Amino acid sequence: MSDRGGSLTREGERYPPEPREIEFLHVEPPRFGSAESIADGVFWLRIPLPMELNHINVWLLEDGDGWLLVDTGMAQDVCRAAWLELEEHVLGGRPLRRIFVTHDHPDHMGLAPWLAERHGAAVWMSEHAHRSSGEFLRTDPQALEMRVRGFLHLHGVEVPAGGAASRGDHRVWYGGWPSLAHAPVDGDVIEAGGGCWQVVETGGHCRGHLCLYDARRRLLVSGDQVLPTISPNVSVLSSAPEADPLRDFLASIERLTACAPDTLVLPSHGRPFRGLHARLYDVRAHHWQQLDALRACCVEPRTAFEVLPTMFRRVPRGFHRLLALGEAVAHLNYLCSSGDLLRCVDEHGVARFVAVPASSAGD
Repeated sequence: MSDRGGSLTREGERYPPEPREIEFLHVEPPRFGSAESIADGVFWLRIPLPMELNHINVWLLEDGDGWLLVDTGMAQDVCRAAWLELEEHVLGGRPLRRIFVTHDHPDHMGLAPWLAERHGAAVWMSEHAHRSSGEFLRTDPQALEMRVRGFLHLHGVEVPAGGAASRGDHRVWYGGWPSLAHAPVDGDVIEAGGGCWQVVETGGHCRGHLCLYDARRRLLVSGDQVLPTISPNVSVLSSAPEADPLRDFLASIERLTACAPDTLVLPSHGRPFRGLHARLYDVRAHHWQQLDALRACCVEPRTAFEVLPTMFRRVPRGFHRLLALGEAVAHLNYLCSSGDLLRCVDEHGVARFVAVPASSAGD
């Protein structure tokens, strides 16, 4: 959050000077290979991840004589080992019948092919998420590297010859492309885990992201769309450099306010919590503050790389720099589409963003 708490948004709402409090569920996170009951027929599992974000929460719902699983973990040995323990100690000999994938990032769907084959499970995910993951897995690694280099150059970052522009080829995190048994859409209802879950499609973090909401019990499986302590990455990708994902993200926040204020949020990272509306307000305020800071920063023409210190306490390196740059471009594209900034590309193919003069903005 910015330190400019208490200022006003363009809509006239006041930013909270401090983040609003949420109430974490008074249950310790399950050990890897074990489960915690959240509600009748709903269980919280954790899968370790071999990265800085060291876990993903997955959710196990009773499904007839088997289980419906929400998300899977990566196709890595440490994740497979956790699943072997879960099969032995938690599943009770009952197979996974359905695997519901919230979105197409590898920590959420990487083990879907492996688990589907082991259990004969049907994979459910949005049509867009399934298609886009397949397109990524079929992309030539060299073509991907060149595309990312071009995106970095456009926004003021030069990668030395021989240096890697991206994290590298991480197809192994996916473990293949699963067959799609069913593509849920917004508004569908899924019966499992002792409840009826409405599918809620959200955007911004990625297209085709699906949440599940049980209105009777006020439970929201939020995927990465709502997290308790961090805002999910909202980035422009090299594959769609003109996109405006922040607008989709903010619109999705508004949609989720239709859920009950005392909803228990079951996020993909961190601990379950109550205080959904407060958390949504804080996340929205955070992005409005970032936009406000960028309007001021771009009084003079700036590249996306040059605005990173305005948005982040320190400029990240490596793959985190690419994520930070993508997030900066998302905010800059939003301001361009709102008429607050202009984007100009110079003779070297580098884009700079500059504030529209007040007299022009009012015309």
